Amino acid sequence: MNEYLVPLTSACTLVTLNYIAMKVRSRMLFESYEQFLAPLLTGLACIIMMLEPLPEALGLIDLRSLPIFMAGLRYGLPVALLSTVLPSGFSLISHEDHAWFIIAQDLLAPALISSLFHNKEYRSGFLDIPIRHALQICSYVFLLRLVIYGFLASKLTWLYAIDQLFMLAIMSAAFIVITVMVNDENKSWRLQRQLELQANQDSLTKLPNLRSFMPIAANALHKRRISIMMIDLDNFKQYNDQFGHLEGDQLLRDVSSVLRQHIDEQDYIARYGGEEFILLSTETDPQRLQAYGERLCSVVIEAFLHKHQHDLTSITVSIGISTADSLEVDLKRVIFEADQALYESKHCGKNRSTLYADMQTASASIANHKKNA
Repeated sequence: MNEYLVPLTSACTLVTLNYIAMKVRSRMLFESYEQFLAPLLTGLACIIMMLEPLPEALGLIDLRSLPIFMAGLRYGLPVALLSTVLPSGFSLISHEDHAWFIIAQDLLAPALISSLFHNKEYRSGFLDIPIRHALQICSYVFLLRLVIYGFLASKLTWLYAIDQLFMLAIMSAAFIVITVMVNDENKSWRLQRQLELQANQDSLTKLPNLRSFMPIAANALHKRRISIMMIDLDNFKQYNDQFGHLEGDQLLRDVSSVLRQHIDEQDYIARYGGEEFILLSTETDPQRLQAYGERLCSVVIEAFLHKHQHDLTSITVSIGISTADSLEVDLKRVIFEADQALYESKHCGKNRSTLYADMQTASASIANHKKNA
């Protein structure tokens, strides 16, 4: 009877190892090295299973295959095959009987079979692994080994078949538990990601909010000169008063969608607050920035040209632009300057863009003119 406790102990050991590996993975954040660490940890788990040999009567189903199952199912064939390298080497070094046959049966074949059920979303964690896949993989590997044994041994006894069914049940149960653990870990990760997204995303427009914008812009400014655009929706208060706040909210969504579609690919836009948006641009040439701002003004007015066309309220935006003089300049100062340029656009009739540098030049010219007068 004790011989039946051995596979139970091995299965519990494997489940524990899987739990430890998941916790280490979630805390150490080694996703960039996962391509190499996954085969390494899987191979070590296989070797631990090999160090707990099963009684001869139960030897048809070897639990060393279970880590390979998860590697193939979650990561695909390349990682699954890499995962067989360590246990294969250990099998050869330890002079295991019929080593090459066992490697092919217990490592390579499971890697191939499990990878047939692989989905790239399993690796990313965005999709749960179906329990049926675990049962199918275990069943196919079991049938393969049963056919191989029947072909080699020529006959199978009922007692031997019952022992193998017991091992199939242990293997399936362990793999199902591991699959459930992986799915639970993925659900926790997805929930955390969703909460982080909600914290960094504007709930109305689905654009990034100012909280997420500031560190990204500050980090960009440490690397290169940048420009900031402050974009304000003109006449928004009148629009709200005339059509109601629900229509006003929808307008903000529509304008944010138009802006997001027409900004340069490498730029980053966020909702600043109210009817204002803030844009991080890598463009620093004054002429191109002016043209960029005017283009955004044009696409907004064209997008809403026929919205409430019988009403006097037109839908336009005003833009203020400032460019950082150097990498050492304070980001808040650049935003303040862009805000000042925005007020100038509003003051000069709206539906236009203004560069802060042009304001400074104009102010200097006026001051010189007064001085000379």
